[in-house]
Amino acid sequence: MKLIAALLALFLLFIFPQRISTDLEHLRIYYFEICEIGNATPANYIITIPSWLSIEHRAQVVFSQIFNNITPEKMVFSPQNVQILDIFFHREYAHLVVNVSADVLSYGGTAFEHYFVEKLLLNVTALGQVGTFTLLIEGEAKHLPEGILLYQVQLMK
Repeated sequence: MKLIAALLALFLLFIFPQRISTDLEHLRIYYFEICEIGNATPANYIITIPSWLSIEHRAQVVFSQIFNNITPEKMVFSPQNVQILDIFFHREYAHLVVNVSADVLSYGGTAFEHYFVEKLLLNVTALGQVGTFTLLIEGEAKHLPEGILLYQVQLMK
């Protein structure tokens, strides 16, 4: 079985060498660092992804980093245990829709929500190609705990 997998990998490397070895790009993941009580500053780190990924797959990578990053200092202002249920990009309208579990509502506090929303919007804007963004919760447009509704939000370029 291992021999078959190795042969298949070599075959794919022979057929698609540039796709496997050179088509990589950097993607910034934005988060907020707490600099003093009540204040935070934007920061980022860079990950490497295949450049041929679709916008939906790029969004999957970004939102996985936002909700599941194992570095505690980067988890600030991210609700815990959030599952990404679905991601869809309407190319005709440049509209990204991300559907997440209700765990995204498991926090409280105006400052937390402010930085969480800013983090989402910074990361969606960094994807490029996205003009508007909607966050669905269990398939519905719902307000976050402090009242923000992320529905067809127009992104600044």
